[in-house]
Amino acid sequence: MIARRAASAILIGGLLLATTGCSLFSEKATLIEYAPSDGVEADLGSIELRNVLAISDDGVDLNLVLTAVNTSDNGIFVNFQFNDGDGEEQLYVAGNSSKSIGQPDEESVILADANTQVGGRFPVYAQYGDVPGTQMLVPVFDGSLGEYSTLVPVAPTSTSIPE
Repeated sequence: MIARRAASAILIGGLLLATTGCSLFSEKATLIEYAPSDGVEADLGSIELRNVLAISDDGVDLNLVLTAVNTSDNGIFVNFQFNDGDGEEQLYVAGNSSKSIGQPDEESVILADANTQVGGRFPVYAQYGDVPGTQMLVPVFDGSLGEYSTLVPVAPTSTSIPE
């Protein structure tokens, strides 16, 4: 009788360990940090770049969409380099503030002549001052999704001068 109870206790203990043992040794999924959006993020010293993505219909000119948060008291110029350093754009973020770009009625940063694939990822290097920069692989979307349809960069129109 005692042997039977001991065997039952061992069997129940083995079943409990087999069904719950993985959670003892595996990483908790709720502790894994990720960017809960379509874009990527990066931290550069006092500058936090959030939901960084690009919008383009043809992959030539990209509208860079992001929110930059400056946690310092001083204004900062953030440099964005692309096309192996051949292209460069700059964004000013005032101290203790955030700045969104790329949305309608907001400042835009257009990465001209990017020549990339829509649906792929485009390397953009962000840096300011003496702070080490970082390369982000920015996802490139087109305007087919409703929320991005108004963010496609518009090609400049040429006007002819009458003679």
